[in-house]
Amino acid sequence: MSTLHKQAMEAVLKAAEMDILGALEEQDIKDRYSEEGDETALDVAILHAYRVFMRICEANGLQADADLFAEMAGELADDIAQDPGEE
Repeated sequence: MSTLHKQAMEAVLKAAEMDILGALEEQDIKDRYSEEGDETALDVAILHAYRVFMRICEANGLQADADLFAEMAGELADDIAQDPGEE
C-alpha cells in the first residue's frame, strides 16, 4: 500500500472513530464495548463503506445505488467466508 493510500485510510478511520463516538453519545450508550456499542460501530463502518463506494462510482461516472452496494458486499462476504486467509 502506498503512503498516499495509508494516509487516506488513516483519515477515513479517524472520521469513522469520530462518527462512532458521536453516535454512541447520541444514543446514550455508555459502554462502547457492549452489544449496542458493537452494533453502533458496525453501522458506522457500513455507512462509511457505502459513502466511499458511492464517491468512487461517482468519480468514475458509474451509476451505483444501495442495492448494488449490498449485492457486491454480499458477494465479497461470501468470497471471504470461503477463503478466510485472504483480505
